[in-house]
Amino acid sequence: MPPNSSLTKFAIKPVAPVVPAAAAPAVSDQLAAAELQGRGRGKNKRVGIAVRLGHEDWYRIHDLAVREHTSLQALIVAGLSAVMEQRGLPPLSGS
Repeated sequence: MPPNSSLTKFAIKPVAPVVPAAAAPAVSDQLAAAELQGRGRGKNKRVGIAVRLGHEDWYRIHDLAVREHTSLQALIVAGLSAVMEQRGLPPLSGS
């Protein structure tokens, strides 16, 4: 057997033991554990979210915000509040 070179150490990765499916924690438990370990989500007064729009949709909503003398933030909160009310839930506070 040839001696271990630095290339061998790089190329050959140790195999992690396989955990049986019954012993593996549920995905929701893993997410909850990650939240508790200090990822920092939702701890501030406000929480940022990303909204992905195509260019054409972004131009349209930006133009509406300019014409209405408001912000994209206000339009999004108003829209989400309307959806909440349609489903019989209280609207967002927007603060």
